[in-house]
Amino acid sequence: MVGAQRFQEIKDWSPGYINVAPDHVTIMAECQACGEQREFDRKALPRGMQQHLISEIEPHLKCATCGAKAGKLRFGYYVGGN
Repeated sequence: MVGAQRFQEIKDWSPGYINVAPDHVTIMAECQACGEQREFDRKALPRGMQQHLISEIEPHLKCATCGAKAGKLRFGYYVGGN
């Protein structure tokens, strides 16, 4: 039986700056307004924001589902699935 992968957040961890988050760590963007979650592509950040604090990036995240600017970045990895 093939199981689905799920995102496992690393609790109480933040690299501070987006550019120091290791490449093997997955970043998930979560809308605090509607609950939508999507994988965050750090390479899609504008050049000027690639070395910003996470707390400086989050207010600029706009949800593709509901349009709210209520994004939160979560750091972790996928577990499960075969």
